[in-house]
Amino acid sequence: MSSVDRFGISWIEGVEMTSVIFIRDYIQIIFEGINDTAILTAYKLPTVYKNNVSYSIVTKGYRDELCSLINQKVEKVLLLEKEAIKLIFEKNTTMEISLLEQDYKGHEAAMFMRGDDIVVW
Repeated sequence: MSSVDRFGISWIEGVEMTSVIFIRDYIQIIFEGINDTAILTAYKLPTVYKNNVSYSIVTKGYRDELCSLINQKVEKVLLLEKEAIKLIFEKNTTMEISLLEQDYKGHEAAMFMRGDDIVVW
């Protein structure tokens, strides 16, 4: 069993990102399937990679690039232990949440919630 399956985040493969909520110093990303909803909270703000350009919180247009992923499906989820959570969207755009210890602001980098299941990295 891959770590992606073990953590349940693979559920968002093939599911659309429906919204992004900006909350002070973190974001929540909402994914809505046919019968279920999941929330990925990123305490370590993700980087978006699109057309060989990276967008981080300090990059002009960062929020626009995050919002441009709304209504796009996640094609693949990669969970690289102690390195990153990578969501590969349609149109070859990637969102990456760092799991590197030096990038943590607090004790957690991200949290995935679906129903009663909660996973924290």
